[in-house]
Amino acid sequence: MSVQTPGPIAPTVAPSPSPEPTTLLGASAIIGGRVIRQFVRNRMMIIVTVAFPLLQLFMLLAAFSVLVRDTQDVDYVRRLAPLIVLTTAFSSILTTAIALWSDIRSGVFDRLRAMPLDMRAYVFGRIGGDFVRIMGVAVLVTLVAHTVGFRFSQGPIAVLGFFGIVALFGMMCSALAVAVALVAQHPGIIVRYVQMPTLVLTLMSSGYVPLEAFPEWIRPAVSANPVSLAADALTGLSSQQALTAPVLGTAAWTIGITVVCTVVATRRFTALMRRG
Repeated sequence: MSVQTPGPIAPTVAPSPSPEPTTLLGASAIIGGRVIRQFVRNRMMIIVTVAFPLLQLFMLLAAFSVLVRDTQDVDYVRRLAPLIVLTTAFSSILTTAIALWSDIRSGVFDRLRAMPLDMRAYVFGRIGGDFVRIMGVAVLVTLVAHTVGFRFSQGPIAVLGFFGIVALFGMMCSALAVAVALVAQHPGIIVRYVQMPTLVLTLMSSGYVPLEAFPEWIRPAVSANPVSLAADALTGLSSQQALTAPVLGTAAWTIGITVVCTVVATRRFTALMRRG
């Protein structure tokens, strides 16, 4: 009978430490960076949110600048440029909502859920990235408008106020895009319920023409239009015009729509997480 001798003992390998979960702020910053990279690499989004509004600015100035100056004694670029800046934010609702909808349905969202990640970071990152993009485009369009005569004549505080109003308006647009993306069942619904209302609100605003140019019966609706209020606020901050009512009106619209959209988006997002 032979006696078996024990073999060499294998060295014990300590398990590698699991990666630390990314903080909410860090994860939001990563996702926000992804949003900005997607925008820079997407020609269609650049055309819709930058090239088309600038083309609109140049065409309308060429067509109506002399007419408005001769009939109303107004430098048309001072009225038109603020509206074009707002248009860049307004037109981003559609592209942002479709991009978010695609993320949720294409598996990106499920991959993030499988990671040690606070999923609130996805929403915060999405909104933060869109906000940075909106403000960057607004600055770019303002600089381009400067080359065709747009000027700030109320000092540096008014300039900060100008971009503060753009930030408020952009926040409202981001909240709308997130809510629409979470509610819509397919991209066609997003196009149907975003494209036409944003177009109507833009055309029926006092950004293209003054309120007095509209028929009297529709002026209350035009003056209460959030695009009119924001455009009037920007015009007032860039040149000497009334400010109180447009600024307060813009703040009221922003708070109201953002609160409603946040409630809707929170409920839909919670249901999406529970559904698995």
